[in-house]
Amino acid sequence: MSQKQSELTKIKEYEILQDEYKHLLLEYENIKADNPHSQQLKNKIKELIQKQKEIQKTLLELK
Repeated sequence: MSQKQSELTKIKEYEILQDEYKHLLLEYENIKADNPHSQQLKNKIKELIQKQKEIQKTLLELK
């Protein structure tokens, strides 16, 4: 795979991660509105943090 293809793959991966993060954030907001003290809310926060780490890692690879 060429350098250009590798960069394009990483950019696509980054975009997918961003979309996944937005989806998780919407789920978080819905859970928070229904029950702000729910265990689901705590689990969703953990998922959001993990997704942020993945996004950050991908972003660093693009630099």
